Amino acid sequence: MVAAVGAHTPDAREVDAAFCARATVIVEDPATALRECGDVILAIASGDLTPARLVPMADVVRGSFVVPPGPVFYKGSGMSWQDLVIASAVLSTRSR
Repeated sequence: MVAAVGAHTPDAREVDAAFCARATVIVEDPATALRECGDVILAIASGDLTPARLVPMADVVRGSFVVPPGPVFYKGSGMSWQDLVIASAVLSTRSR
């Protein structure tokens, strides 16, 4: 699992588009990610990711989306303490 919480401008990224292409991409809010998260925006622009593949973290926390095996990319766009709590919750759902 990669939790990227350091860059949240449309032109900055922490992982490349190839990683986004092979990972389950979990975001706080798809609309916010499409507006603020360069990792997501740039991967979509290159054709390596589609907006439909963005998984809202609320779906993971509520259990309506089960994170499959394989790479997981959590892209946060909020406060860092919130990102840590959410990343921990996402990781704990994988181990169930």
